[in-house]
Amino acid sequence: MTKIIVSLETQESLDSFPYFGKYVDGVKINHLLWNELSFDVQEDKELFVDFKLWDTPNTVKTVVENIIEKGGTMTTISTFNCESVFDELEQYKDDIKLLAVTYLTSWNKDEQYQICREMPDFMWRRHLSRVKGFYGVVCSALDIGMLSGADKKLKRVCPGIALPIKRGAPSGQVRVTTPKEAKKLGADYLVIGRTITESKDPVGIVKNIREQLAP
Repeated sequence: MTKIIVSLETQESLDSFPYFGKYVDGVKINHLLWNELSFDVQEDKELFVDFKLWDTPNTVKTVVENIIEKGGTMTTISTFNCESVFDELEQYKDDIKLLAVTYLTSWNKDEQYQICREMPDFMWRRHLSRVKGFYGVVCSALDIGMLSGADKKLKRVCPGIALPIKRGAPSGQVRVTTPKEAKKLGADYLVIGRTITESKDPVGIVKNIREQLAP
């Protein structure tokens, strides 16, 4: 079953989470709300801490330990890190779901090439061959077809989700799909932010998305 994680970026969205939280499978936060994180996520919900960590092995290790201590169940690690970072993180593979992040959904094709200097399929193959004991990969649903050479066990965690009635680039995203399209392409998790949190009826929006994901 494709799961829904709601992305919270403001205090207002954090405050509204209790109203629709039971209808989603987890919550994602980034640096903006880390110090404000004072609510308890239900035991069966994901707490996805999206820091896209890229630093020295000891710094990445220390931050991951802090995330685990604070109750995080998922976190993102940049695949641009050196090999020793992945060696260091392997010990935490049973304590938190490590997610590889490489090609942001806010990048267009030209930006991807300027940064990576290789075509997306080669980029994915090279970067994902370096991760060890990771749970999943963060990618646009449009990229899933290029991950065929990656570990089949890696879950596909997909931001860049837009509802058909609001088709476009949500929150600066460039490579987007609808929930139904993402599921069809093979997404295991959908990460959705302002489409839900800025809606006048977030519960209704989530239920609409659930309907799109129904078999």
